[in-house]
Amino acid sequence: MNGPRLFIALFASVPILAASMPAPAQDYGLAKVNPASLAEQDLAAESRGDVAAALALYSDDAIIQNGGLCWTPCVGKAAIQKELERRVAAKNKFKIVGEYVSDNVAVVKTELQIGYIEQSGVDRVVVWNIYEVTGDKIAVATLVGQRTDPQTARFIEWLRTQPK
Repeated sequence: MNGPRLFIALFASVPILAASMPAPAQDYGLAKVNPASLAEQDLAAESRGDVAAALALYSDDAIIQNGGLCWTPCVGKAAIQKELERRVAAKNKFKIVGEYVSDNVAVVKTELQIGYIEQSGVDRVVVWNIYEVTGDKIAVATLVGQRTDPQTARFIEWLRTQPK
């Protein structure tokens, strides 16, 4: 085989070789699993009322902060279980509308319906759920209401007026 034919044959085989090679593993920094996958599992378990399944996703020393019982951060599984039970009792239903992942952090935008939300005059709120993952467990979950969303802003204001 002369030079040009050999080159063409080798060049033509490159796409076949590339297609048959495994894709490189995604690097999630401190996480062994995709942080968005853990976030999705957590929100799905809470939405279906499965406290045990949601709690199993958290590390023993995990933290939930901002919202519900955790305006002062809830630290550890016992405190987190109480917050998850509160969410299930409130009939929280999360609908994921956006996801962003960087290393071991997933930021999940949700539309949240709460069992008693109609009393506030809105039908849903927008909540950003920020998950920090270590290994294969959720280490920190932070909730932030999107105050630029009119319904969320109205709900937050309504909450402020409720007796504690």
